[in-house]
Amino acid sequence: MWEKRAEASTCFANGQPSERCNCLWLGAGGSGKTWAYTKVLRPLFQRFFGFGRYTAGAPTHAAARLLGGEARTLHKLANISPNSALHRGAIRGQRNKNDALEQQILASLACIVDELSMSAADVYHALGLRFSVKRCEDWALDLSRYLQEWFGKMPIGLQLGDFLQLRPAAQANAAELGRLLFKNSMGIVVHFTGTGRFSSCASGQALVAILQHMRQGAAMTDALWAQLQSRVYEVQQLQDLQTAPSRRAFLRAYWGALAWEQVARLQQLRAVLEAEDAGERLYFVQAIDKPTGDATLSSAQVSAALQCLNMTKTGYLIGMCPLFLGMEVRISCILPEPLQTRELPCIVRRIELHPKEPPTPPGAACVVLQYQPLGVLVEVADSDYGQFQVPGDDVPKGHFYVRPVFNKQSAWVFEVAPQQKLRLVRKQVPLAPQRVLTHFGLQGITARSGL
Repeated sequence: MWEKRAEASTCFANGQPSERCNCLWLGAGGSGKTWAYTKVLRPLFQRFFGFGRYTAGAPTHAAARLLGGEARTLHKLANISPNSALHRGAIRGQRNKNDALEQQILASLACIVDELSMSAADVYHALGLRFSVKRCEDWALDLSRYLQEWFGKMPIGLQLGDFLQLRPAAQANAAELGRLLFKNSMGIVVHFTGTGRFSSCASGQALVAILQHMRQGAAMTDALWAQLQSRVYEVQQLQDLQTAPSRRAFLRAYWGALAWEQVARLQQLRAVLEAEDAGERLYFVQAIDKPTGDATLSSAQVSAALQCLNMTKTGYLIGMCPLFLGMEVRISCILPEPLQTRELPCIVRRIELHPKEPPTPPGAACVVLQYQPLGVLVEVADSDYGQFQVPGDDVPKGHFYVRPVFNKQSAWVFEVAPQQKLRLVRKQVPLAPQRVLTHFGLQGITARSGL
């Protein structure tokens, strides 16, 4: 592609390739798949294709942002929502936006799909078909062959995954087409066998051996089983975590669970422990829920709505948002400001209380605010954001002013009584504890410090 470039005086490799290259990188978590892309291939694509001439995506916001600030979720790239129809007619009939993302899809010379094993097959199919539809005219495609010409005859394809991870729920119909599209894409398969995420000490290598036994379904030796058991925290041990070194080691780890009923409680527990450890006052911001129609909520119903545990059902806004200075948080929903996407890791630097907020009792370790704060100043814990500044906000570079959001598009269903449901719109500060997620959300995040 470089030898056939349009202008010999430039280094852009924009010539037509003699053949397309599609690679599948397989390997366990920590084997270096995403690292190899971000440290090796991404700089090459930027140098020889230029920004806007390659596309990267992953099924979750947390996984996507590890690919770089230009990456998007697969739903965003496919222009679909969780409620979208995913059949071929719906994808082909999508309105032509002609926005920056569609221009990027049209111009891309490479496409990267990370955490492939977490990607639902019907979403994968919708993504591939959309690329083909958008690239059809410029790339002289025959749409009847889109299953054989991966992502609109994309010259370079890279798919990364670990098929021993948690898998998405099984789908039908369009999912079969997605599996066929994936099968036809196979060219080069690379197996990453390293375990660079883990420590080289005896304890770290024992953990590698334990995980290998788990992946292979093989019985462990008594010695390995004893090492695994030694890593289990019993209830009494958790209650006795008073010494700073033990507590801080415990808080450096990511916390996860299978169900939101567990995750929501872990979020609050972790915030309390972190605030105690930091010696900072913990503030709780109460969400404001309003019915979309003429109905009103009683005091008991307001309280019940705040206790809804599943953030995916409440527009990713938490009922009682814990905050303290220095707290590690993540942006919980997509904000209109540039680069402020879900799962962006931040640190709370200032909490601007409402002017009507009553004085805080001296020495209070925990305060439930009477009014939502005007905003929260956060610093983005990412070097890529170090020189970024939102126009109009008088804050240092790399900092954002996060205000409570009230979005009618994120109305959620609340059961006020058996057989009686209301649609509520929630206003809340769009932040949540950073290191507590579902197991599905934790995939694609390096838990180096915890391990």
